[in-house]
Amino acid sequence: MRARTYLILMVAAILLPAVGLCWLGLDRLLVWERDSRLRSVQETARSTALMIDREIAKAQAMLRVVANSQDIRDDDFSRLHKLLGTINSTPQSWFVVSDEHGQALLNTFVPYGTKLPERRGSWAARIVDLQKPRVSNYFVGTLARRPAISIDFPTPPATGKRYIVSKVFDASYYARILDPKAWGVNWIVTVFGSDGVAIACNKDASQFVGAPVKRELLHASQQRPAGVLRHAMAESADVYDVYMRSELSGWTVAIGVPAEEIEAPARQAMLFAASSLLAILGVSLGVAAFLARRLSSALHEATAVAGKLGQGDGGAAASRSNVHEIDTLLGALHEIHKSLAEETISRRSLEAEREGLLLSEQQARKLAEAQNAAKDDFLAMLGHELRNPLAAVSGAMAAMDMPGTSAETAARARRIAIRQVRHLTRIVDDLLEVRRIMTGKVVLHREPLNLRDMLEQCCEAQAVADFNVHDWSFDLQDAWVDADKTRLEQILSNVLGNAAKFTPPGGRITVTARRDGDQAVVSVLDTGIGITPELHERIFDIFVQGPTDIARSRGGLGLGLALVQELTKMHGGSVGVRSDGPGRGSEFVLRFPAIAAPAGNRLADETPQPPTGGRHILIVEDNEDGREMLATMLQIQGFKVSTAGGGEVALAKAESERPDIALIDIGLPDISGYDVARRLRSQPATRHIRLIALSGYGLQQDRDKSSTAGFDMHLTKPYTVSSLLAVL
Repeated sequence: MRARTYLILMVAAILLPAVGLCWLGLDRLLVWERDSRLRSVQETARSTALMIDREIAKAQAMLRVVANSQDIRDDDFSRLHKLLGTINSTPQSWFVVSDEHGQALLNTFVPYGTKLPERRGSWAARIVDLQKPRVSNYFVGTLARRPAISIDFPTPPATGKRYIVSKVFDASYYARILDPKAWGVNWIVTVFGSDGVAIACNKDASQFVGAPVKRELLHASQQRPAGVLRHAMAESADVYDVYMRSELSGWTVAIGVPAEEIEAPARQAMLFAASSLLAILGVSLGVAAFLARRLSSALHEATAVAGKLGQGDGGAAASRSNVHEIDTLLGALHEIHKSLAEETISRRSLEAEREGLLLSEQQARKLAEAQNAAKDDFLAMLGHELRNPLAAVSGAMAAMDMPGTSAETAARARRIAIRQVRHLTRIVDDLLEVRRIMTGKVVLHREPLNLRDMLEQCCEAQAVADFNVHDWSFDLQDAWVDADKTRLEQILSNVLGNAAKFTPPGGRITVTARRDGDQAVVSVLDTGIGITPELHERIFDIFVQGPTDIARSRGGLGLGLALVQELTKMHGGSVGVRSDGPGRGSEFVLRFPAIAAPAGNRLADETPQPPTGGRHILIVEDNEDGREMLATMLQIQGFKVSTAGGGEVALAKAESERPDIALIDIGLPDISGYDVARRLRSQPATRHIRLIALSGYGLQQDRDKSSTAGFDMHLTKPYTVSSLLAVL
């Protein structure tokens, strides 16, 4: 309405009778008073439900602790029974631990060891699968023979168990929550479950507890979490049922209050209000002044709202004044307030996003700097590891070329060069191995192996290389595993070499192997330099190794233990380390799934014998030095050798000389080794030649590509004399 209309009404209100409006107001007052009383009862129901939820929440918190306890993980039910009996706070409750089939494994209601009745049910599996706690309805316990309810909590997957830990309460336990001081004398307070069966009641508990509540009350509680019903009792007295359902337990608290107790105060209030309104009619002249004051108050409120806009809270709490102009103004001010609030929220969001981006950029920069430093450290380490053997090889070659070098000195120089070349090969192999393993490109060729035999071979080789440096002792028992022989030897050699590397001269190294249940266990215990606490957590990470001095006397790139861990995992096993600290030695323990011993219990000596000479071999290699040395080595073994530096020359020699075997490098200057193999296989005169690929690439896809091109075998560079002769 407009302000002018209000002024007209101020005059009209003095003359017009207000009886109709008074009657309507009194009727609404009656409804309001009744609703107010019912809201008070509803708040009582809500507080009672909250007290029940609090008790349930306390029990769930205790069950969560028990479900995650070490006793549950260890299945130590005897200790758990004693602990639960100690922490139980009331004789009206007890604990039960059940398996996923519902069978009780432990019950503190009876002494530990008492035979528990068999019980099965799908309820337990549902709780474990859903990983959600459950609050039961009323039931009679099979062992206690008491009316009871239970709070069930599943063990988390991290424990490795599929159990349900329950706290069972006597139904009378929750009756103590029904405090008679909180309600009237004639009120009936009932707590019932989702199935409509009463759990507790403040009156005639023996009659009502365990019995179903009224059907209409149950139906209403299932439709809405809170509400009010009015119905007639058997004595023809109307009763209001005020109910409140708990979301935590699914139980419903219902309070029955006589209708007379709700409506009588409302009628008294109505009579009082009627008397007041009649008195107000006698002073109708004051209405005009009242309306004027209301108009003034509305204008003042609009002014106050406009003044608060700059503070960010204007217009939010403004009420309607029923004056059209003022309400329009208040609406506009409210819209301005919302726009300012949205702009403030947006600005704060942008500031938070900017701070987050800045923090992410700083973290990314720190990570990049750390990765760059790690890269520099690794490259420096790799350079050092490569330069040392290269310097030794260069010196050995120079010594052999010097005039006057004795045969003994030349032989020693050759041994040094061979040893350092093997060291270089080992470094390159480790780098390639770790890349293949990390990218999942290693395929295991499993067979039954005895750890005892494998350890005897590896320990013998290590002890010979370590002659008179350390005191070795062995306690090896039969323990069979399904493993890749080459990879298992690589694992064991790395662990044994690591023990020798980090144990000072004169130290002791003890190697044991045994079968422990379904596992085959290898232990390598040394009295070496030990492991610091900060290194203990990262000892199996790639490029991580023990302390080194500036001379790097122990060498290595930090790849050995990383390979050990990954290869062991691929075999389904695990590797662990224990150390009491620096200078106190360390113990590496390898565990593999054990298998039954097959027929025969020793590994056969599968070392191939060198072939006899006499066959004609064509060497196709573009590196002149490599080609010359390979030809010389094979001629010493008695083979007839021809050489070619390119693919076209090789094809011509193969057609004219018809060799028995061709060793072909893949990377040639004119055509690739694959093309050479295809063309040799396509010609009837040369298709019989045995073709062996020489390549620095040794992944499975490289071998498959060689086989597709027509090669009979694939040999990865660098290769040893023995490996080449074995292939030939």
